[in-house]
Amino acid sequence: MGAKERRPSLAEVAGAAGVSISTVSKVVNGAPDVAADTRVRVESVLRDKQYLSPKQRSRSDLATVLVVLASSSMSSPLTVEILRGTMQAAHEAGVELVLLDLPDGLPATGWVERTKRNGPTAVIALKSRLRTEERAQLAKNGVPLVEVDTYQLPDSDSYSVGATNFAGGMAATQHLLALGHRRIGFLGGVADTQASIARKHGHLAALASAGIQAGADVVDEGDFTYESGLRAAQELLSRSDRVTAIFAASDAQAAGVLEAARRAGLSVPRDLSVIGFDDQLVARMTAPQLTTIRQPSAAMGSYAVEVAHKLLLGAAPPAFHTDLATELIVRDSTAPPQHLENTP
Repeated sequence: MGAKERRPSLAEVAGAAGVSISTVSKVVNGAPDVAADTRVRVESVLRDKQYLSPKQRSRSDLATVLVVLASSSMSSPLTVEILRGTMQAAHEAGVELVLLDLPDGLPATGWVERTKRNGPTAVIALKSRLRTEERAQLAKNGVPLVEVDTYQLPDSDSYSVGATNFAGGMAATQHLLALGHRRIGFLGGVADTQASIARKHGHLAALASAGIQAGADVVDEGDFTYESGLRAAQELLSRSDRVTAIFAASDAQAAGVLEAARRAGLSVPRDLSVIGFDDQLVARMTAPQLTTIRQPSAAMGSYAVEVAHKLLLGAAPPAFHTDLATELIVRDSTAPPQHLENTP
């Protein structure tokens, strides 16, 4: 690990705030005999210069961030990208990163108690469904909790970071509408996850804003996998009034749609436009390459570590929940529907 960034001195803080070193020392140590406006000014400089008191430095040097995730999610490229972001941020912050994968469907009794044994610890739950008792025990132990891409809706009992799934869903469908598509299918992911729900409602909102009634082309049963995308797309494409475009809630599902189109003798994007969500490696490995919604996976992991580190230092992050922006990435799998292309 490289040398840590130099911390500002009390003298530097005092100079920037226009006060004496003793006044800065009083503010740092919580002494009461400092005027309110002076305290506010000094605290602002302390935050701007990222000054850490000796107590905070000690906590920072001992800090551990425990990343908890379900074993099944380790096969997801999205998980790998999020972990890459957590590792980079932990390296830069100088905190130890520990990975704990929990067997699917098995109680993980004991892991919460272990979080208090080796100095200050924060927990990052990555795409996990933490049980109520686990959350309560973490809170009881004073262990900060940050959730990344949480399956549950965010609350004010813990911190979380996600992506603008609703806006991404709208952008995907608006892109297809702008190309001239009016018969657009949607393939959902795991039905009770907030990400899939938000992407679906973004899709529906885009249709509604264009005056289009959603029909039976919204398929909620899925699990973000290639296999579920293949099955659902085969059913949609077998209909006599088949869709001209499909928005899939993940790139893996979109890859399954491409295979369903191939088996049906359809050319993408001439006969069918396909758009995914995530912008993982698979989006650039398919033929044609996928138009998709880029999710800032690594940045989500990095931000979670930043929040966890602030909580360990006794600071308050700006919000309980933060959504990082998604982005439409246009590649080769979307085009105007064939009847428009053939119009003189």
